[in-house]
Amino acid sequence: MNNLQALMDGMAANWQKERAETQMTLGTFMARLLELPHDLKIGNLINPHSYRGYYCDLAFEAGPGEVTVLETHKLCQSCMGKIFTGYKGGEFMMGEATPIWFAEYGSCGTRIVAIKDNGVLETKEDEPEDFE
Repeated sequence: MNNLQALMDGMAANWQKERAETQMTLGTFMARLLELPHDLKIGNLINPHSYRGYYCDLAFEAGPGEVTVLETHKLCQSCMGKIFTGYKGGEFMMGEATPIWFAEYGSCGTRIVAIKDNGVLETKEDEPEDFE
């Protein structure tokens, strides 16, 4: 059984790496935030959690109002190295290479692919052909 689990873990890591090529990761998101004015107001991201579609990925929900880029960066920093519980169980550590999503807890959502200069998040639907 250990060999099978090792195979599955390796496949999951490879799929996560492929997703990271088509969307922002926690690390690239944080780096982009630091390029923006720290007092720029952007949409309020709340409730970081293990993404329902891929438990090893990280998702954020939309909160009320706006917050500064610096506040969002601090929220992201708090997720680095943190272990989240998957929707149906399992423990998943989030880090620099973790793909990020915009989704309500327990639901699938959209990939975060960019942050525009005005702080607006650019998202994209998860399309199977993106990973072929």
